[in-house]
Amino acid sequence: MTADHLSYKRATSVALIGLAIQAAFGVAVLLYGIFGKDPAGLAGSFLMLLGLPIWFSLALVFHQHKLERIERMEAEAYLGSAAAQASVFEEVGADQQVQANKLAWMHRWFLPAVSLAVAGGYIGLGVVLFLRNQDFATPDGFVKPTLAGWAIGLGVMVAAGGFVFARFVAGMAKQPMWALLHAGSAAAVGAALTGAGLVAAHFISAALKQDVVLRYLPLVFSGAMVALGAEMVLNFLLNLYRPRKPGEWLRPAFDSRVLAFVAAPDRLAESISDAINYQFGFNVSSTWFYRLVSRSMVSLVVLAGVTLWGMSMFSIVKPDEKGLKIINGRLVSQIDRGGLVLKWPWPFGEVETFPALAVNQMQVASPAPDDKDRKKPILWTEEHSENEKARLMIVQPSRAGAGSDTAGAADRGDGVISLLAAEVPVHYTVRDLKAYKMLAQDAPGDDRESMRQELLKALAAGVVTEHLGSYSADEMLGARRNEIAGTLKRLIQAEFDAVGAGIEVTFVGLAGAHPHMDVASSYLRVFGADQERQAQTEAARKAEIEAFARVAGDVDRARRILAELQKLDAMKQAQENGGATPEEVLRQERAVMELIVAAGGEAAEKISDATAYRWERLLGERGRAVRSEGQIALHRAAPDAYRAEEYLAALREAASGARVYITPFVPKIRINKEEIAPDVSGFAAGSTEGEGEDEGTDQ
Repeated sequence: MTADHLSYKRATSVALIGLAIQAAFGVAVLLYGIFGKDPAGLAGSFLMLLGLPIWFSLALVFHQHKLERIERMEAEAYLGSAAAQASVFEEVGADQQVQANKLAWMHRWFLPAVSLAVAGGYIGLGVVLFLRNQDFATPDGFVKPTLAGWAIGLGVMVAAGGFVFARFVAGMAKQPMWALLHAGSAAAVGAALTGAGLVAAHFISAALKQDVVLRYLPLVFSGAMVALGAEMVLNFLLNLYRPRKPGEWLRPAFDSRVLAFVAAPDRLAESISDAINYQFGFNVSSTWFYRLVSRSMVSLVVLAGVTLWGMSMFSIVKPDEKGLKIINGRLVSQIDRGGLVLKWPWPFGEVETFPALAVNQMQVASPAPDDKDRKKPILWTEEHSENEKARLMIVQPSRAGAGSDTAGAADRGDGVISLLAAEVPVHYTVRDLKAYKMLAQDAPGDDRESMRQELLKALAAGVVTEHLGSYSADEMLGARRNEIAGTLKRLIQAEFDAVGAGIEVTFVGLAGAHPHMDVASSYLRVFGADQERQAQTEAARKAEIEAFARVAGDVDRARRILAELQKLDAMKQAQENGGATPEEVLRQERAVMELIVAAGGEAAEKISDATAYRWERLLGERGRAVRSEGQIALHRAAPDAYRAEEYLAALREAASGARVYITPFVPKIRINKEEIAPDVSGFAAGSTEGEGEDEGTDQ
C-alpha cells in the first residue's frame, strides 16, 4: 500500500474514532463507578481515560504525516515545473521542508514527552488508588456495589467493543505506514480487559456468592496501571540507546508491547518464530514439523485447555485433612480419609479441605504473655500482656483468713470478689467437618473461618467465666488447677456438643493464674505469711512426733495411750457422779500402765524408776523398823551395855578420820567460850544408877 496522504488521512480518522470510543467507554465506566460506589469501576475508568492522550497524539502525528505527504507531493510537482529552473526561485525548495521538520520534531520530542506524561499519570494514579483501595480489599472495609447489573452490561459492551476495535486497529498496524496504531490497539485492548475484569468479578459475586475477586479487583487495576507506567518508562530508556536507520521512526514509548501482543497474538508467534530461526541459524519455521505444529496450534491449545480443565476433576486430601465434596454449591458427602478424590470439573464441583485431624488451639480468658522468646520467668509484679487488666476473671475471695474482715464478708455474701488473670488454652480437633462448616454460614464467604473461631472462643469463654466464678482465689492459685482444668474440658465439650459444632476437645489447661501486678505485692505478703504459718505448723507437728516417739517409743502407740488416758479421765469424772465403779477405774489404770510399759519410752522408764524407788523406800523403811525393834529388845535386855555400845559407836563414827591423842591428863573442851573438863567418872556411876533404876523399875 502506498504511503500517501490519503492513507495517513484514514489513519487520522481511525485515531479520532478510537479517541471517541475510548472516551465514551471511560466516561461511562466513570459514571458507573461514581453512582454505583464501585472502586473497581473508578480505577478501571482512570485506566481507560489515560489512553485518551495516546489516541490524541496518534491523530496529531498521522495528521502531520498527511501534511508532510502533501508537502512532498507539492515539492515534487514544483521540481518538475519550469519555474524551478529560474534562479530567482533557487531557495524555494528549502522552504518546502516545513511540515517534514515539524514531523521530525513530533517524533523526536512530542511523542517521548507524551509518553513520559502518560507514564507518570499511570504510576501516580496507580499508587494513589492502590493505597486508597487497600481497606476495600479487607472483609471489614468491603461494601458491595449496588449497580451490579449495570457493571455487567457496561463491562460486556466495553470488553466486546474494545476487543473488536483493538483487533481492527492491530490489523491496520501491520502496514508499515500505520505501525504507530499498535499503541492505539494496546490502549483499546486495555479498555477491553478492564471491562472483562468488571464482568468476571460481578458475575462471580452474583452467581457464586464469592466477593474475593470483586474486593481485590481495584488493587489489580491499580497495579496494572503502575506496571504499564513502568513499562513505558523502560521503553523510553531503551529508545535512547536503540540504533535506528536513517528515516526510520521508532515506536513511541507509550506503545505497550504486552497489550499489543494481546491485541495481535499472531505477532507474538512471528516474534517467537524469528527468535527460533536466529538461535538455530537456519529457517526452522519452514520445516514440516514447525508448519504442522503451527497449523495445529489452535487444536493443540484447545486440547491442552481441555486437558487442564479435565485435571480439575481430581483433588488431593492430605493425611491430616478431611474434605467436603460440593457440587453446584450443594454438599454431597464428607471425605474422612486422605488421598485422591474424583469430583466434577471446575466450576461445577469442588472439594473443600480442612486440617481437621490437626490439633488446633484457641486462647480463652486472659491472653498469653506477649513475648514468647523471653528466657527469664515472668513475675507477678510484671505486666504479662497488653491491656491485661481488662481481661481479668471474677473469682471468689480467699477463704484462708477466717478471722479477717474479707473472709467474714465473703461468708456473709456481702459482694466481695477477687480478680485474677488466668490463661486457659483449649486444644481441639474437628470430629465432624460437615457440622463444623455449618457454623457461621451467615458470615461472608472469605471470613467464615474467622467467624467460626470467634464463635467457638465465645462459647468456651462463657463456660470458663461462669465456672471459674465458683472457685476461690486460693483454689485457682493452689493445687486444684488440674481438677478445675478437667472440669472445664468436660463443660466446654458439652457446650460445643449443644450447638452441634462437631468439635472434640482434647485438652484444656489452666496456666499462668496470677493476680494483677497492682495487687501482686499484697498477694505475695499473704502467701509469705501462709508459708510461715505452714512452716510453724510443720515444726510443731515435728515436735509432737518427736515427743510422742520419745515418751512412748512409737507415734501410733502414743496416740493410743493418749486415747486411753482421755478415757480414764472421763471414767474418773463419771465416778464422781456414780457413773463408774472404782474397780472399773482401777482396771483402766492398769490397762494404761500396761500400754505405757509395753511402749518402752521415757514414760515407761519413769514408771520403772518410780516403781524401783517405791520398793527401795518401802524395803528401807521396813528394814529400819525391824532394826528399831531389835534395838529396843537389846536395850531392854542390857541397857548399860547398849548405851555403852551406842556411845562408843558414836565416838567411833565421830572420830573416824581424825587424830586421837591419849594423855595422862584430862583435856579441856571449849564449849561456848568456856573451857570445861569432861567428866567420865559418871559413866560407871551412871551405869550403876541405871542398873539400880532398872532393877527398881523391874521390881
